[in-house]
Amino acid sequence: MDAALRAAVTQLESAVQEQERAVNRILGLTELLISHAPDRQSRLRIEAIMESCAFQDLTGQRIRKVKALLSRLTTLPPGSVHLAAMPMVPPADEGGAPHSGLSQAEVDRLLGKR
Repeated sequence: MDAALRAAVTQLESAVQEQERAVNRILGLTELLISHAPDRQSRLRIEAIMESCAFQDLTGQRIRKVKALLSRLTTLPPGSVHLAAMPMVPPADEGGAPHSGLSQAEVDRLLGKR
């Protein structure tokens, strides 16, 4: 299990790095395009592409938090973590619809940040 967790941590870090490289390339190319944009409409479209790259910061933060949790799990004594035999059912929101993931508070709690 320890080797699997370490491999998962490595894969998550690789994903973050690849994402950062891709976004940096997109931003570099859009900066070049915006300097040669012939009209206002083209500039606005290019700026929208640049703004869309903000997803990388948010997903990178989330991936790094999961990576930190997995890294922390590798430091625990063997046998101290027991995985549930049944998959966890996502909690429902106030309207009864299931969530698609953990809330920020839940992630913070898992990482020991109260």
